[in-house]
Order: sequence, then C-alpha cells, then structure tokens
Amino acid sequence: MSFHYDLTVLNSQKNLISFLEINEKDFERVLAFVPDEKPHDAGPFERVVTISIPLFIRHEIPKKNSKRGIRIVWEPTFLKRNYKALGRRLNSFFAHAVRGFPHPRTFGYIGGRNIRENAWDHRGHTNLISIDLKDFFPSIKAGRISGFLVSTGIEPTVAELLSRFVTIGGALPLGLPTSPTIANAICTPLDFEMDALAQKYQATFSRYADDITFSSNATLPPFEEMTACVRAHGFDIAESKTRRSRRGQAHYVTGLSISDPIQPHVPRGRKHKLRQELYYAEKFGLRDHLHHLGINHERHQHEINRLDGLVKFTAYHEPRLRARLRTAWDEILQESGDSPSFEPKNFDRAPFHIYIDEAEYSRPDGVTILALAMAVSQYQDQIDVAAEEVLNAELSDLWAEGKRKVLQKEGLHFSQVTISLRKSYVEKMRSLPFEAYVAMAPLDPAHYEETYIKLLSSMITRRLMAAESQAAFFVFEKNDKVSQTAISDVISEAFVRLECKNSRRPRMYTVKFTGKPNFGLSTPDFLLGVLGRYLAIKPRKESQPDLYERMFERLRDKYKLISDLGNAQEYSRRRDIKPWDASG
Repeated sequence: MSFHYDLTVLNSQKNLISFLEINEKDFERVLAFVPDEKPHDAGPFERVVTISIPLFIRHEIPKKNSKRGIRIVWEPTFLKRNYKALGRRLNSFFAHAVRGFPHPRTFGYIGGRNIRENAWDHRGHTNLISIDLKDFFPSIKAGRISGFLVSTGIEPTVAELLSRFVTIGGALPLGLPTSPTIANAICTPLDFEMDALAQKYQATFSRYADDITFSSNATLPPFEEMTACVRAHGFDIAESKTRRSRRGQAHYVTGLSISDPIQPHVPRGRKHKLRQELYYAEKFGLRDHLHHLGINHERHQHEINRLDGLVKFTAYHEPRLRARLRTAWDEILQESGDSPSFEPKNFDRAPFHIYIDEAEYSRPDGVTILALAMAVSQYQDQIDVAAEEVLNAELSDLWAEGKRKVLQKEGLHFSQVTISLRKSYVEKMRSLPFEAYVAMAPLDPAHYEETYIKLLSSMITRRLMAAESQAAFFVFEKNDKVSQTAISDVISEAFVRLECKNSRRPRMYTVKFTGKPNFGLSTPDFLLGVLGRYLAIKPRKESQPDLYERMFERLRDKYKLISDLGNAQEYSRRRDIKPWDASG
C-alpha cells in the first residue's frame, strides 16, 4: 500500500501552488530569484524572523583539490520543508512515470542505497575505471527539465513553472532537496545504456551521482564508447578526473577499497591513521594527544567530533573491527571526560514552542500501543490563528453537523469532531509551519507512567538540541496517569547533560501543563488521530486510497520522525511507515 502522487492531474499555476503548499507571493519570488555573485550571511535568518529573509543562502565550499576552485551550494531558508516534501513527491511520481526509475545500478541519493552498496559488486575485480560527469547538477538546465517533465505526461505550462521552481539561475543547483531526484530521473536512460555497455563487455557498472564506475576481470568498455554514451545523453566527462587502476594498486570505488573479493574496505591508510590516533590518545590521554598535535584548546571539540565520526564510519564498513574500535573509543572518552558535541551558536534565534499530547492505539494483534507526539514550531501564533479560524468557521456554520456545545467545550479535539471538520483542519495543517515527532511502544496499563516516560526520554535530547535558540517552551496536556514532576525531571536531566557538555540546546526552557481546549494541543492531537487511523487501515483490493490514507498523506511530510520502540524501528521521509496489516 503506497500513495501515488500523479502530477499529471495538475493543470494550472493555481493547482501547482496548492500542491507545493506555498502562497502565490513566495512562488513568484522563487521564479523571479536572481542569484547573487557573493554568498549571503546566514546570520539574519538564524535570528528573529524579519522581512529581509533571503529565499536561499549561497555557500561556497572549497573542493578537495584547491586548484579546482569552489563548489556553490544553495540552501533554501523558510521553504526548506516545501522543497523536501516536493522531492519525496517527485520520487513517488517518477517511480510510476519513468520506466525503471530508480535504476538498480544507481546508488546516490536513494533511500536504502549507499557508498558500500555502490562498491559491493566491484569487489575483487582486476580492472577498474572511474569517470566523473562534468558539472553534473549545473549542466541540467531548466529547459531540459521542463521537456523531461512533459515527456512524463505533465501539462506543459505546469512543467515549465515547476522546472523554474526547482532551478536557480536556470540550472539544477546543488543543495536543493529536489535536485538529486530530478537528476537521477533524467539520468535513467543513461543508466540503462551504460549498464548495457557494461554487459556487452562482461563488466560491471554503477553510478553514484556524478561518479560512474566500470570494473571487470577481463576487458573494460573502451573509453571512447563511454564518452559517446555520456555525450549522447546531454552530459560530458571531466577527463582530468578519470581514474584507472588494477588490483594491487589504489583500487577505490566511492572511497572504499575493492581489492578484497569478499567485501569493500575502508582504505588501509585511513584505518592505520585511526588506530594510531586511538593508540596515542589511550596511552597519553586524549587532551595531551591533541595538544601534542598542535591543536589548541578552542579546536579540541572539533577534533573530538572528527574522531568520533571517523570511528563510526570505520566501524560501519569494517564489522570485524566494530567492537574493538567502539570499545577503545568509549574508554578514551570516559577517561578524558569528553564526548562528541556541538557547541551552541544560535541562542539568539526565535524561541521554539513544543506541544506534547498522547494517545492509545489498538493493534490488530490485540496489543495496546501508547503514542506520544510533539509538534514543534517557531511560529506558534500562526498555528493558533489557523486553528481558531477553522473552529470559528464551524461554530458559525448554521448547517454544521457537529455538536456546538462539544466544540465549545473541547475545541479542535480529533475524537470529538466530525469527519468534515477533521478534513478541514488537516487541509489547513499541511501548510502550517511545524514539524512533528512521534514515539510509540506497547503499553501495559499497570506501567503507564513508566511507558510514557520512556517515550518522552527517547525524544527529548534530540528535540532540545534541535531547539537551539533563545528558549524552548514545552506544553503538555495534563494526564492524571503521569506525574508532572516525573515529566519535568526528564527534561531537566536531559538539559543538564547537554549543558555540562556545552552541547547544542536552548538558552532556557519552561514546562507547562494544560488541558483542552487549547489551539496548540490541537496539532499533536490531530497528528496522533490521523496516524492512528492510518495505521489501522485494512488491506484492500481497490486502488482508491482510504480516507485516512489520504489524510495521512497530506500530513506525511510533517512527520519528521516516527519511532517504534517496540520493534526498534525509525520511520522518516526516506523510510515510510506502513499500516500494521500491510507491514505484517
């Protein structure tokens, strides 16, 4: 069961703007955007919101080889959520509209595929050639995107507008969440032809973004045929970055050595350097080791974070070393009293409002589930106004189906309102500025508070870190089954841990308990209501989506993370959650 986004039904600019969930003014600003030559200072955006917020922030990132200059990356500001949602929806559309998308030999920017899988089928091969597509994203122009979208069945006017919305300066930019999906879709015919070329010479092909690899134990396809294939599909090869190697030499695919026929490995030199650093850190102490390397105190935390990342990277790709590396690193950190952390830099940002509600679900196997939802926003006033508008519209409608007294008493409470009102507020929610986080676990009624606290504890540290700002205001719905002191203690302990490590966190926080009606609590209440109905959907033969499947799909991009503590799974934009009966 998977919702299909059919962009061919969009037939006007108005439809497209509604689909993108933005207002017409912002849509026109994106289409009229002209990139500056100099990078924006991100500072104003990270402070209190003002009317001068840029649409995009331009970052200049030096390339590994300094002689090759810089890489320009564009970061969307307040429309980041919209671009992420569009990227996921385009991926859904292309899966139905583009034959073979995503190609099985393509590994970059695709959920469930990574550099290890990209290197896997090349392992142990004698001969290797890697080629890079020149200016991969920027070489894909708006006109080409528009033509491609029309070929998938999208109405030409909509295709042209959408191509302008996903490009900057007339080209596909690095940094927008939509760029990888569009590039992979456009490259699908190239992937098929390259794979056929590899099979012709009994070789193996793979592509990771702009990095194309062929390997073989015998003959590799001629470079001239590769070049002709690439150019026939509107790209060019960066010939200075072409690499050839044989087994026994530096034999790498996307940074991993493939000399071993059993599995890819982290390069030997990188592992040796890591073992050496851990040895000296263990022998002399982490801080003395860093001091010996000439790293001043201000850079210590940066180096600790770097080492932590290198340990995790190596442990992931080297299962046989995993236990030894992690044990050694944990002991070094424990001895030094240090830990990976990122110092707060954004205490001047606008406060975060975090509303928390809970609900109980009944799973098909009879197990009761307790779910906790957090709705997080820096624009709570907009959310409150929208909820009040929806409620007042219902109360002032003489023909409304709902019970007026219940609405006045309970407010927008999912279980107490009509289906039509649920649909109205869900439609409003999808364009509101908030993110949602849910945790759930099996519930034993005798241990209700224990389960509630476990769910809260699983979420709170990450939410405090993400709420790095002037303040975080937590608002919980009152719950007679859970001690308010226990809830406050969980937040306090997490905050103190972050404070002791000088890690990211808000400058201060408050905790408040309230009951319904409350416009802020309506958001997590509806999120839980929609999620619960969606999870309970029964398998069906007809293709028409269920009412609550459509409601959930409207809000899907709001659910940034859904954690199921019962089966230790996390669901996100890259890993969709399925109804219980559909997921087994």
